[in-house]
Amino acid sequence: MKTIFCDWGTTNLRVYLLEYGKVTNHFSSENGLRKAKEVGFEDILKNALAHFNLPADTPVRLSGMVGSKHGWKEAPYASTPVSIDKLSDNFVEIDGFPDVKILGGVSHQMQDGKHDVMRGEEVQIFGILEKYPNAKTICLPGTHAKWVECEAESIKSFTTWMTGDFFRSLSENTIFKEQISNTEFNETAFMKGVLAARDAGPILNSIFHLRTEYLFAKVSSEEFHSYLSGFIIGSEVKEASKESQEVYLCGSDRMIELYTMALTNLGKKVIKVPAADATILGMSKICEGKVCG
Repeated sequence: MKTIFCDWGTTNLRVYLLEYGKVTNHFSSENGLRKAKEVGFEDILKNALAHFNLPADTPVRLSGMVGSKHGWKEAPYASTPVSIDKLSDNFVEIDGFPDVKILGGVSHQMQDGKHDVMRGEEVQIFGILEKYPNAKTICLPGTHAKWVECEAESIKSFTTWMTGDFFRSLSENTIFKEQISNTEFNETAFMKGVLAARDAGPILNSIFHLRTEYLFAKVSSEEFHSYLSGFIIGSEVKEASKESQEVYLCGSDRMIELYTMALTNLGKKVIKVPAADATILGMSKICEGKVCG
């Protein structure tokens, strides 16, 4: 059976041809949501599908921000706990195509009534659970990092950490900008930042101490960029991994490297899962379910 699976985010579109659980062809472009709103979602999808020369009725499944409130068509969130079957039941159909469906994301309601949400990351999570069914804590680092608690091969709960956005804002739009003369990675400075975060108090107060560390020549402008990165990632990891001794890390090679350094410094065991592997396993598992039935 052939299925097209699209990971359609804000800035990029990645399209995969799955044949019996294996990726046999793929296509990618920068036609994310921003571009699609200008050109048209339907036209971009048709152009992408033309690369595969498949029958018009080939099942096409879309995941990611394409199903958000500002995407092509809003797909509902599945509420935690979420199993692969529950996720595969959660989709909306697109008119004008024989068999195109947008998968919904996942939402979690905390005890205080607040909600957390994800769209697209659930594919990688179920890919990790396919390979490691006993995984309990999964971290997906990035602009908005996700920390996921799993149970019985399902998503039990999760939290989102705006680590990437926070780092970018601090380094580019605050007083810290004038303290940065070099953005090349400095491992020693990064680990110095991780150690500072480990021993720091509330972040909105302790983050100012990075200013005074510079003023009193304890951190140079050449190493400050890496030092700030280590402090921000270290602050996230310290809080998010409190209840975990073992963390499954999934992301780009670079982000896995940085988070591994921070986690191992806190005495945590890390199991690394490349993002591409998790994505393919997750897509295959989802397309085995009801959504392609």
